[in-house]
Formats: sequence, structure tokens, C-alpha cells
Amino acid sequence: MSMVLAGPAYAAALAEMHLAAFPDDPWSEADFAALLAQTGMAAFVDARGGFLLLRVVADEAEVITLGAVARRQGIGRALLQGALEYARARGVVRIFLEVAEGNAAALGLYAAFGFVSMGRRRGYYPDGGDALTMGLAISV
Repeated sequence: MSMVLAGPAYAAALAEMHLAAFPDDPWSEADFAALLAQTGMAAFVDARGGFLLLRVVADEAEVITLGAVARRQGIGRALLQGALEYARARGVVRIFLEVAEGNAAALGLYAAFGFVSMGRRRGYYPDGGDALTMGLAISV
């Protein structure tokens, strides 16, 4: 598998990939360094050009961000699968995330894994767009 669990040394690479995946809302190297320093934070990097940050707290987890530079290559699917396996191994029973309401590709990916819509965060994104909150119950 081309995925690795990434530590603080990956902050610059994560910022670069985030800029490529989300040019309208880039996160800096300092943003990633601060996130990676938090307790319970795990970062996954796919060598093909993708990343996922997951925060685990007790028996719950949150996907902080998931991005793929190359679209339709199975990168997001591989990252999400890896994050779910990581979470299960740590006793997580529920995973949550926010996703842009208009991001059909991401919504399709999450639905394929069984995530269900739980609500809406109005004006969540810098462009004023709404986010859908989604959740998934997993068995350990």
C-alpha cells in the first residue's frame, strides 16, 4: 500500500497537497504542524497525492480533512479505508465529518462507506457554503 502514517515532519508536504486539493482554502505548514501536535491526531498520506487527518477522542473520531490531488484514482477511498481501520483498532465506534454540500464526489465516497447525513452547518466554509455533517457507526 502506498499510504503512510505521517508525523510532524510531513507538515510542509501536507500544506502543499492541501493547496493543490483546495486552492480556495489553503492551510499553511504552521496550520498542519499545530494540528499534528494535538493529542489524538493522526495524519495519513498516500504517495499518489492524497492526505487525511483524523482526530480520535475516546471512542469517537472526526475526519478533519481529506483531499486528493489526483481525482478518481481511488486515493480518497484508500485513505478513508485506512483511517477506518486505524480508528477501529483504537476502539472508535463513531466517526463524524463535515463535507461541502456541493461536493458530489466526496458525498458519494462517504455514502459508499455508510456515512449518513446528520445536519447542516450554514456558512461553514470561507466562501459562505454550507457543510453537511455526516456520521458513521462502526463496529470494533
